[in-house]
Amino acid sequence: MESPSEIKITVYGKTDVGLMREHNEDNFLVVDFASGQRPSPEAPLDFSLGEKGALFLVCDGMGGAAAGEVASTMAVESISSAVSDAGPLSRERFARRLRRAIEDANDSIYSQSRDNQSERGMGTTCTAVGLVDATLLVGQIGDSRCYVLRGGRLSQTTKDQSLAWQLIEAGAMTLEEAKGFEHANIILQALGVQEKVEVVLSQISLRRGDLVLVCSDGLHGPVSDDDIKRILLEEPDVRKACDRLIACANEHEGPDNITVVLARFDGPGLPEPGAENEVTFLAHDPGPDPEDPEPEKPPLSTEAVTGETSPAKELRNTSPEIAVATEPAAETSSAASSAATTSSPAPPISEARPLLAFVLVTLLAALAGALFLVSQRGRIPDRSFEGPSLASHSRVAPPSSVSPSPLHPQILVAPDQSADAGGQR
Repeated sequence: MESPSEIKITVYGKTDVGLMREHNEDNFLVVDFASGQRPSPEAPLDFSLGEKGALFLVCDGMGGAAAGEVASTMAVESISSAVSDAGPLSRERFARRLRRAIEDANDSIYSQSRDNQSERGMGTTCTAVGLVDATLLVGQIGDSRCYVLRGGRLSQTTKDQSLAWQLIEAGAMTLEEAKGFEHANIILQALGVQEKVEVVLSQISLRRGDLVLVCSDGLHGPVSDDDIKRILLEEPDVRKACDRLIACANEHEGPDNITVVLARFDGPGLPEPGAENEVTFLAHDPGPDPEDPEPEKPPLSTEAVTGETSPAKELRNTSPEIAVATEPAAETSSAASSAATTSSPAPPISEARPLLAFVLVTLLAALAGALFLVSQRGRIPDRSFEGPSLASHSRVAPPSSVSPSPLHPQILVAPDQSADAGGQR
């Protein structure tokens, strides 16, 4: 594979308040992490992809007044800082870092919204596009979109996390019907609105000449995909194309803030497009984040894992010495099985365990003997009325006269429980 430096990028971004809003709550970011450069309002940014990669980001804030602007600004700054601080990363690690950065941004916005009454309920969508090689990685929360124009065909590569999009996928309405849907503004996820979010990651294998558009719903809401494609095909200059896209949204009454980021990819580091290179949504799972703490491993046990903790399990967790005494066979089997399967030495047995086992067995024997004597008491007829001579030869004493000893402790058994006690020996 060619080095990242063989991938050439020309990118420009712009945001506009639209015709109906008083404040612009949208925000965007374009940054080359190798140089730290960003495009100016007057000119696009041209650069060769470096080892640290690049990031394009569009956020559509919500919450009223300045709260939406606060949320979108926080998201841009938080995600950019987290990804840029990572240094050179492989594609999979970059994807995990991007996902984690979006989740951390949600935590920050959610906490600030909770702690500040004036910003209560603020949130923002987020569509982040990053790359460190010839594969574009997209992380999405909400309904800001990513499109790819390749070979004269415009393809949407993200799925709106909205009520309208769910109805479209369910076949309950068409794309055109969704334009006039009265609940088209209802989205299912946004940064800062809920405590936890699920970042949807997808990937796009880039080809030479690809044009990538990231935009808020201020563009794709009033402007059709056909109009977007027409403007991109007619205007090769990315800055002029952005201006025309925003102007087209305002021609359709500009009902919302409008934000667009447009990037063209070229260079020998990218393969030429082919007939089979159709662009579609392709989910991507980079695996768990290695920076997350490993879950604590449960102790070895022969018991089946359940959702409840039994008294015996609690006892083993707090008193391992007694556990070995009460279940020596099970614990020994578990240790042997562990040693056989993991080739690791079994845990050492404390020297005090044999003594504890002996004491416990002795007490159990004493208890059994006492219960036996109590059960036998009812089988010998009471002959005390025949005279003192028979009483003096009887070895069965009344319960009150049984003398406790170290090996035969005194056991108090209620009269109606003596039979049950005898049956439990």
